[in-house]
Amino acid sequence: MIAGRFALSVGMPTTLSQPTGFRWRPLGELARLESGHTPSRKVDEYWDGEIPWIGIRDATANHGRTIDHTLQNVTQKGIENSSARILPAGTVCLSRTASVGYVVRMGVPMATSQDFVNWVCGPGLSSRYLRYLLVAEQESVRRFSYGTTHQTMYYPEAKALHVCVPERSEQDAIAEILGAFDDKIAVNRKVVETAAELAVSMLAGGNRFVELGAVASLRKATCSPALMGDMAVAHFSLPAFDSGEMPEISNPVEIKSAKFEVEKPSVLISKLNPRFPRVWNLARLPAERAFASTEFLVLEPMSCSTSVLWALLRSPVLSAQLQSQVAGTSGSHQRVKPADVMASQVPDPEQFSPSLLDTVSSLGTLVVDRREESASLVRLRDTLLPRLIAGELRVRDAEREVESVL
Repeated sequence: MIAGRFALSVGMPTTLSQPTGFRWRPLGELARLESGHTPSRKVDEYWDGEIPWIGIRDATANHGRTIDHTLQNVTQKGIENSSARILPAGTVCLSRTASVGYVVRMGVPMATSQDFVNWVCGPGLSSRYLRYLLVAEQESVRRFSYGTTHQTMYYPEAKALHVCVPERSEQDAIAEILGAFDDKIAVNRKVVETAAELAVSMLAGGNRFVELGAVASLRKATCSPALMGDMAVAHFSLPAFDSGEMPEISNPVEIKSAKFEVEKPSVLISKLNPRFPRVWNLARLPAERAFASTEFLVLEPMSCSTSVLWALLRSPVLSAQLQSQVAGTSGSHQRVKPADVMASQVPDPEQFSPSLLDTVSSLGTLVVDRREESASLVRLRDTLLPRLIAGELRVRDAEREVESVL
């Protein structure tokens, strides 16, 4: 038996306690274990069909979520000529190779690659509850894995998984509480996407262009956060951008290399891989001293708000210009030169009416507000999650905490 942290183990626990109303059960008694497969990529007619097919990138980009769309689709012929199977909506998928421990739930019938173990829940187990349990136990799943080159959770371990769960009604109540957070976060995500698209489109109609250097100044001075003492700092890094566009609050001694110190509202744009644009609106700085990775350029607007500059930098036209600057460079770490970024053409903000610029600024502020709200909701949800799964916090008490913020 290998114990997890809260409510998961490999093998039936003989020494672990079970909270009142909870019981250890073999997961295989509550859900049917299914594998996945990849149709041959050499056969074109197996791909680009109508059947969503979950790969590792879908799981790492949507950890903990219910998904309705995937990066790749397969055809019915691809299913018929492989070991892949179409699994029902509600199936819970756990990545078991390479990137171990990522969890998604199917919102519609889908297939998966062989990188997943999948559970089709029976009537005694809520698929929403199982998703939350596996999210809470992500680090345990990684401990259940082994391998010299890549960590893998093998099928004997998957088949031996046991879970400590309450009755179905309690599972549903817990999933409802945690789902309230996820529903609000999903609404915020949609608001952010819509507001960002609208801000960009409002500045797309200009016909007078100037160099970026005429709109913003480039901050070049760097310093070492490790010399700043032990007071927490806000670190604007590429991983932080990719995981939700909120800075990491870090101990400065943990930041080993020099960074740009951000002293006033700014916009960050990544030099790395411009085909995947990363533009970060720092319209409101955190209470902590702020530092940005040197993979970003720190731009301070000279004649407009940070939100207007942010919308200009998100333009597909600018992205195409930057991609052309690294054409012919091989590898996954293409970079554009700062001088080329500053020489790029952007619409001159002075050609737009003050009311339009005010609207774009308001949209940018809305995006920042909703991201900050979602970050707060994630922190509270992640605090409640393990306590609910472990039976340390009961539904009635959790509901009072949720009512105060939702």
